[in-house]
Amino acid sequence: MVNSSQLSNNKARNKFADLGLVELLIDILVDCEKSKCEKELGILVGICNSEEGRKRANNYALTIPVLMKKLLRVSDLATEFSVSILWKLIGKNEKRENVVLIEALQVGAFQKLLLLIQVGCNENTKEKASELLKLLNLHRGRAERIDSLVLKNLKRPF
Repeated sequence: MVNSSQLSNNKARNKFADLGLVELLIDILVDCEKSKCEKELGILVGICNSEEGRKRANNYALTIPVLMKKLLRVSDLATEFSVSILWKLIGKNEKRENVVLIEALQVGAFQKLLLLIQVGCNENTKEKASELLKLLNLHRGRAERIDSLVLKNLKRPF
């Protein structure tokens, strides 16, 4: 219902967003099993096709951190859905709100998207990830976080 492109389903997407389904799905995504995670991300992709759904997802503090946590950790399908949602929230944002971009950078979006492209994914996901990297690169110097765990196992010459 939320993933079809019919105009009447846009009303349904807006109604689901108004009922708080975006926030509920994201809360459940924090700690759920693989199959449930894929289904919920799929529903979230559909809801984020509407303006109201994107607005609710942008305004919810856990959205970006949860999406970044699911990227590359659950399955290829969950990764594809996560990138699609990020692309809808950041790439389709007409105002290019710096808050969402900076929040994504702070939770390591640039590094994870770059890694995703390097390890491989389907062509559609790769295009969206590349587009997101271009947008994030514009703001990268201001808010990027370097995770010490990433550097922990590097062998450095003395």
